[in-house]
Amino acid sequence: MLGLGQAQPALAAEAGTVSLPDESVNGQPEPGPGTPSSAPSTFTSGAPRWYPGDLKPAKWEWVLLNTGEWLKGTIDGVRNDQMKFDSDKFDDLDLKMKDVVHTYSTALNTFVFTEQRVVVGVGQITRDSVVIETDTGREVYPRQALISLVVGNKNELMLWSGKVSAGISSSSGNTSQVNANLQASLTRRGAFLRLDTSYYGNFGQTNNVTNVENQKMAFEADLFIKDRFFLIPTVLEYYTDEFANIDFRVRPGAGMGYQLAQRSNIDWEVTALVQYQYVQFISTLPGQKNTSGSFAVSARTNANWDITGDITLDTSYGLTLPTSGRSGLDQQAIISLEIDITKYLTVNSTLNWTRIGNPTQQSDGSTPKKDDISLSLGFGLNF
Repeated sequence: MLGLGQAQPALAAEAGTVSLPDESVNGQPEPGPGTPSSAPSTFTSGAPRWYPGDLKPAKWEWVLLNTGEWLKGTIDGVRNDQMKFDSDKFDDLDLKMKDVVHTYSTALNTFVFTEQRVVVGVGQITRDSVVIETDTGREVYPRQALISLVVGNKNELMLWSGKVSAGISSSSGNTSQVNANLQASLTRRGAFLRLDTSYYGNFGQTNNVTNVENQKMAFEADLFIKDRFFLIPTVLEYYTDEFANIDFRVRPGAGMGYQLAQRSNIDWEVTALVQYQYVQFISTLPGQKNTSGSFAVSARTNANWDITGDITLDTSYGLTLPTSGRSGLDQQAIISLEIDITKYLTVNSTLNWTRIGNPTQQSDGSTPKKDDISLSLGFGLNF
């Protein structure tokens, strides 16, 4: 078993643990580790139950469902109470852990449990336990303590995921209008360290004159010290919006967060931050400084809901209150609906609302509007 300081890769130790299956499979218990295929138990109807030959997966891994059905293929990981399973016949499947009764595998995997426990070995998941053969011997843990599983031992690529999406719209006639939206994110989920990088940009032109241009980039590192509670040792945000009179705004800071829900179909967390805000304005009234700096407090909530296996709703809302009297309460809300077309390709619609609490007057005396709202429809690529 590895401790916190040994940086052994695994999926993030997030809030939820796996669900337990029903008490029986068609009225009969699932086979134990040593059950031979030559002596199968029977269904309640009297028909013999089939098991994999000698229960040795060899090239394949086997999963027994609570319906009594077997799946042959490859376990690609467990996270958020879901198992990723790759079948030659059925392609990629998302299995709810409450439907998984037993697994058989000879693959080396990394298991993450509650209380910051990470174990590397060849394991099988039973109805109520996780049995792992390690270099030092057999270790047994309660199944309810299992948080996640990642394939392999030091497979760094398995820890990374990301998405890129782009949308564009145009009109012509009396007014020629072109709008574009670009979003990207890259995430690493380690045993106790999660890294998130994101980008969001809106661009627009009317009659070949730019009238929309704002961009936001953010980086955050989360360190899980409890199953649901995490520290945020580093967060950095960069924002620019020409038409809000913001040349650039940076917000470095730190904070903490808590996962309110982390199940197979919903992920919901809240965070609180202390940041330093530095803003450089494009122009200001005569006699006023074109920069502003102050401390700020921020609060955010993010929720991800898998409405169905192919439809996902992502929502986020954040507010930031600088301590400087020159700045007001800034807010941002993003709602994104994503529909899977293929394993990697999606179509999505995103609503983005940004509010600058106290816009700074420009040198010509005009004051930018507080609110910016954009709606985009586009295609995305998940990897």
